[in-house]
Amino acid sequence: MKLFCLPFAGSSAVIYEKWKKRLAAHAAVIPLELAGRGVRTNDPFYEGMADAAKDVLERLKAQMDGTPYGLFGHSMGGMIMYEVCHLIREQGLQPPEALFFSGRPAPEVLRKEAPIHELPDDEFAQEILDMGATSAELFAHKQLMDIFMPILRADFRLVETYVYEDRGPLPWPLTIVAGVDEKWTEADLEAWTRHTTAECLIVRMEGGHFYLQENAELLMDFLQSRLTISKSIESLFA
Repeated sequence: MKLFCLPFAGSSAVIYEKWKKRLAAHAAVIPLELAGRGVRTNDPFYEGMADAAKDVLERLKAQMDGTPYGLFGHSMGGMIMYEVCHLIREQGLQPPEALFFSGRPAPEVLRKEAPIHELPDDEFAQEILDMGATSAELFAHKQLMDIFMPILRADFRLVETYVYEDRGPLPWPLTIVAGVDEKWTEADLEAWTRHTTAECLIVRMEGGHFYLQENAELLMDFLQSRLTISKSIESLFA
């Protein structure tokens, strides 16, 4: 099985590199890089969520070869993944065997915070620091700030301008994972059950919004168990 992974706002697909060895016995982890960062630094940032979903879908299609696959997206990555899933269904492409939406409420849940992507640099940087999304060291070095500020601003624009459109439930099982100290309420997460006609498993793990870094080993164990179940189910219909 392949497990394609989408990063959170301000990050690169490199955050999933450590997963490759840890999950090797269960899945081939394939980090999907988004435009404007990492090996795609020269690619222009997305104009909107539809643009992001279309780009990610094309990268997925290039690697769809009949091998069972799953998708994992954290926070912004989960938002993009949701839109990609609907494109997969609408275009009749090979369906995923496992879907992991991490650190995200259901797509119709509105953001409670005021938009920040158009704030002046100093105010924007302070908002990012207050969220705990990065360390103060990043903004203390101009060279690093010059690299990451445009990425962060483009990603927050993508998230803050997203408009949910009801396209009906997906026909595949969903696994929703969030930290116990995450700001999203139980109702925000339970709302995911309306987005599938199949099973929807909701799991809370120790940690906050970045539980996947704070509690990485527990997440790895959990993903192994879920991927094993998905592979077993897939083998029944092979």
